[in-house]
Amino acid sequence: MKGIVVGTAGHVDHGKTTLVEALTGIQTDRWREEKERGLTIDIGFARLRLDDDVETGLVDVPGHEDFLKNMLAGATGIDLLLLVIAADEGPMPQTLEHLAIARLLGIERGVVALTKCDRVDREWLELAEEASRETLREILGHEEWPVVHVSATTGTGLEELRQAIRSEVDSTAERAQEDLFRLPVDRAFSIRGTGTVATGTVWSGRVQVGDEVRVLPADLSARVRALEVHDEARPGVEAGRRCALALVGLEADQVRRGSVLVSDAAWQPTRRIGAHLQLLAHAGRGVEHDQRLRVYLGTREVMARVLLLEGDSLAPGQDGWGILKLEEPLVARVRDRLVLRFYSPVTTIGGGQVVDVSPAALRDVRTDSWQRILRGSDSEALAAAIEEGGGRGVARTQLPIVTGLAEGRIKALSERGSTGSVRLGGNWFAERSLVEAEEAMLAELDALQARDRRASAVSLGSLRAACSQRLAPELVDDTLNRLDKMKRLEILGPRVRRPDHRPSLSGEETKAKLRLRDILATRRLEPPTVPELARELQVDRDVLHDLLLLLREEGAIVPLNAELYVTSDTAGELIGRVRAMLADGRTGTPTIFKEEFGVSRKFLIPMLEYLDREGITRRTGEGRVLADMPEAGQST
Repeated sequence: MKGIVVGTAGHVDHGKTTLVEALTGIQTDRWREEKERGLTIDIGFARLRLDDDVETGLVDVPGHEDFLKNMLAGATGIDLLLLVIAADEGPMPQTLEHLAIARLLGIERGVVALTKCDRVDREWLELAEEASRETLREILGHEEWPVVHVSATTGTGLEELRQAIRSEVDSTAERAQEDLFRLPVDRAFSIRGTGTVATGTVWSGRVQVGDEVRVLPADLSARVRALEVHDEARPGVEAGRRCALALVGLEADQVRRGSVLVSDAAWQPTRRIGAHLQLLAHAGRGVEHDQRLRVYLGTREVMARVLLLEGDSLAPGQDGWGILKLEEPLVARVRDRLVLRFYSPVTTIGGGQVVDVSPAALRDVRTDSWQRILRGSDSEALAAAIEEGGGRGVARTQLPIVTGLAEGRIKALSERGSTGSVRLGGNWFAERSLVEAEEAMLAELDALQARDRRASAVSLGSLRAACSQRLAPELVDDTLNRLDKMKRLEILGPRVRRPDHRPSLSGEETKAKLRLRDILATRRLEPPTVPELARELQVDRDVLHDLLLLLREEGAIVPLNAELYVTSDTAGELIGRVRAMLADGRTGTPTIFKEEFGVSRKFLIPMLEYLDREGITRRTGEGRVLADMPEAGQST
């Protein structure tokens, strides 16, 4: 069943609440003060019965300018506007302001109820209708909304009004059900035996009894004990319905008007919003860069500084891109509509549409991407949002937030492969970002090789760490694999290099390398330790480390341990002599080895450990034997 929310709008005392009662049978003024003064102060709610195949909720808002903040809380989430204009007065200041707010909120469909038609004659009624149409043309740019003459007291025109509303409801798009659940709270209270109750319009998605929900921006958790739609219990409630939720785990003062109920971790409060701003032509005065304004989104009001991206000011009637620095957090997604009012005097000056929920610094903002997100096709918007993620990518769960597209729509676009993007793990990356990642990684590798010029390769871990400053881990892994397959780099175990990279030694370092090899060849099994080599060659430990590593990679030397190196020739001779010593199953003790090679314990122990490590010898209780000899008790 389709769910639609209709909201009233109009000047004070033009008969909105009376008309709502005539249409629904429900008196929406709840407070004693409202009834005593005959003046709507806060928003009220009723069920509007049209047909069995549509469920319509009706929100009645106050018309007095002193309560416009309450009107804004009720106007959010409205699909269809019921603009009430009294025939005996015609359009008044709040008529224009409410209609302008409806336009700023993106409410495209509506019906005009020309009330109190029993109080005027035919000629006056025609003048009132023409004035109403002129107001539509002035604010909306058209006069396509139907205008119905009605009297709530006599019943004249009520059926025609119902039919007009029904016709517009049929043409109003239903909100997405396959989407992330979100409900801005407009009322919260406690009922004995039930506990904390929150009400609002389900903006998107679905909520069910038993679901865990989060209350943002406070970031509190609760469980849904029960759900009601117009006093009827429901197991679940979809987008487009007025809903009351009984919440377990919260006190009534922990959730209030301005809170938002969500169920997905993708929703996060933000203190910076990128938006396309539009000032009303009759705003009176413009907006300056860094000016303090009131921002209304959902049922919440916060203060903010507006940072303009295309100049130092916006004049009435102009539009442009900006960033709102919020003094308190808001829960937003791309394509949300917001209303702007001056800090003082508190008048409505314009609105905007969210395009980024975590915009970069002003100098890094790309408004061309913002333009594609808001004005392009769904596939263009999805591609642009993923491009904005750059090398960090965009988590799949975040796509509905950063695009404003429903989960179901994103899934359909992804399955058709129309995103121009690649999924790696749980993140999406633009194809352009993959190319940029390749160049960034190679640039980092070049920089590491330049800093470590004596090395034939650099640490793979160092390259990963350098790239991880800008690239997501999934993209780092994928880029390494692609570059390796393309032979643009070589992965050598824990090290990596460009294929054409060669170590770069200075003249002195080249001489030191040759001297190092000569010293080790001369000293054979009694080589200097690393500190002794550094003193003898008169080089620092870092240089010596690199020279030793280069000689190892060339196969010229091998380490006995971390401090002693011998030439490969010496190591080969050592292994040959040991194999001859221990042939035919003979056992060698440390004393025998010492006598054979004539070295002190300082060199003997590292030498024997090297032979064990290389698999040449094996220790037994009696001494060392060749490693390929069978152990005692084993058959040969």
